[in-house]
Amino acid sequence: MESPIYQEWVKEERAEAEARGRAEGEAIGKAKGKVEVARAALRKGLSVEDVAEITGLSRETVLGLKSELEN
Repeated sequence: MESPIYQEWVKEERAEAEARGRAEGEAIGKAKGKVEVARAALRKGLSVEDVAEITGLSRETVLGLKSELEN
């Protein structure tokens, strides 16, 4: 039988791991959302500079997305 101290430690570690996983998932989702908005804006003809400013993505990232759309 495991000690109560060990059980509490496992419970805390599990909660921390779940919180980290949620935070990472949210960050990935936000990044994907920015990329989709950038692609849509580029398709509508917005400039690379405007898209970068609106989305917060780097100019280089937006240029890469624009290049992908042109291929």
